[in-house]
Amino acid sequence: MLSKVLGAVGVVLLIAGVVFAVRPIHVDDFNCGSVFQPGNGVTPMQCDARLKSRSDLVIGFGSGGVAVLLAGFAVAAVRDRRARVISS
Repeated sequence: MLSKVLGAVGVVLLIAGVVFAVRPIHVDDFNCGSVFQPGNGVTPMQCDARLKSRSDLVIGFGSGGVAVLLAGFAVAAVRDRRARVISS
């Protein structure tokens, strides 16, 4: 049960990271673009801070999601190993 919950939370974090990465950023009616594809032309200075903070969120959600997924796999592996040792 714990591994399924950890897996679901990890997937939700990864999806949230992708959503934040592709969602465009607007500053004063200027389209700054998204983390994956910044806007065309020279980006105004006010976009730089928002793109940086958004990329930090994306990195945080992505790495957190991967860490939680790995924890779920580890819990499942330990439980399977423990079940095999006990049944032997």
